[in-house]
Amino acid sequence: MLEIETKVIGIDVPSVRKSLKARKAKFLGKFLLKRYVFNLSNKEGEDNYVRIRTDGKKATLTYKFRKGKGLRNTTEIETGIEDFEKAARIFSRIIKERYYQENLRESYLYKGAAVDINTWPEIPPYVEVEGRSAKHVYGCIRALGIKGKTVGNISAVQLYRLYGKDLHSEKAVRFRQGEQFRPKAVYADGAGEKIINHLDKLQ
Repeated sequence: MLEIETKVIGIDVPSVRKSLKARKAKFLGKFLLKRYVFNLSNKEGEDNYVRIRTDGKKATLTYKFRKGKGLRNTTEIETGIEDFEKAARIFSRIIKERYYQENLRESYLYKGAAVDINTWPEIPPYVEVEGRSAKHVYGCIRALGIKGKTVGNISAVQLYRLYGKDLHSEKAVRFRQGEQFRPKAVYADGAGEKIINHLDKLQ
């Protein structure tokens, strides 16, 4: 399946929320997303990985291959899974380069497009818009009046680089206890490494 979406950085979150509400976008919920990312290659200009992610209610297993910065640059294959931790343990036996990451997501549906306000540790919030086509995506951005810089469907690693940060410099990137639903978020401290070590102990 071809994923068609873009990220918009440099946004004003209250303005985006106000616009979504005014235009009667459907609010789908606010989620703390937890994921394990298993890197398959380190080729410059490409992203090639397996992701296991949960929003606390359901979990998914996804393969992604991304090359370039356009809206139609990502191949995605996704399926549901029953057990988030067990799936992570299985892939940890196969793929050794792995990372644990968290982000907060507010999800909306507007004119058939998925509109997400994402907050990750250590970088400003951004909007992600996914639709049926590039025309559909850009049309929704214009209709909502979202102000900011459109950067295409870049990866989280590339996004962190825009702010001078290396997402993979830490094996675990997470929110501190109690900060998941606050604006401030930080890289994992020493305790974050325990999340990755936990998988090793279970093998």
